Amino acid sequence: MYDEGSCEALRVEELAEEVQRVSGLVVEVRGEFVRHWADARGKLAEALVRARIADPMSRFQSDREALPAEVAAERRALETPGRTSVGILYDGTVVQWLMAEVMEHGVAAEVARTGAECHIAITGRLLGTWVPEDRRWHAHTVLLGEPNLISTSGLVQAPARPREYYQAQALATTRLAPREVVEAELRRRMADRMLLPGDPRLTPAAAGCALQAIACHLTGEAFCEVPTCRLFNARRQEELIRSQCSEEAGLCPRHEAFFRSLRRGGSE
Repeated sequence: MYDEGSCEALRVEELAEEVQRVSGLVVEVRGEFVRHWADARGKLAEALVRARIADPMSRFQSDREALPAEVAAERRALETPGRTSVGILYDGTVVQWLMAEVMEHGVAAEVARTGAECHIAITGRLLGTWVPEDRRWHAHTVLLGEPNLISTSGLVQAPARPREYYQAQALATTRLAPREVVEAELRRRMADRMLLPGDPRLTPAAAGCALQAIACHLTGEAFCEVPTCRLFNARRQEELIRSQCSEEAGLCPRHEAFFRSLRRGGSE
């Protein structure tokens, strides 16, 4: 498990302990992904600029030249622990591919990559994929693959917020109320129904994403249809909180049996 440290509310050691408790697997916290695997920040910085989504309604982004200022900003984010690019949506598939390439050619050769390890990287970057049915980019909480990516900003921004939140925003706009004031008031009123930046519930929510990554790595199946299971693929904030952070949250019987089998060494 890798953590770039960009989310102060995320307690990565506690997250790792929870994943280890549920799965029975050994969880190693390695710190920042790029620092562990490679010293290729310059090349990666330019590639990250090209992975930026300039138009959320266009599948094919313009093949524009990466501006020096943008490359410098990405390089600073990569070189500064705890720093990331805020307010930018990235093509998650491209970012995942870039990180897989870093692993393939990285300098951390002390680990023989036999496929037995499940690599999970936590990032503050907002990651998205193109959804043909909607003809637009959708942000995600987790992207499964090699490596698996958990986005802390995605946990806050990707699942839809309560309908009342958007209705109140629209009403405030018609009344020309200051956006910052309206946003602060809505967050205060609906804090129990959605995750917020700096929310301590980000830790259990990220742990659920990590369990999804492990299930996908071992079985090819990541998600569950039971709304209170920690492997439920929540599309709304209230669903995410219910499946990960509420008193109802847990594992459904099928996934409890799966992880119990892991804890017992796969004998079931």
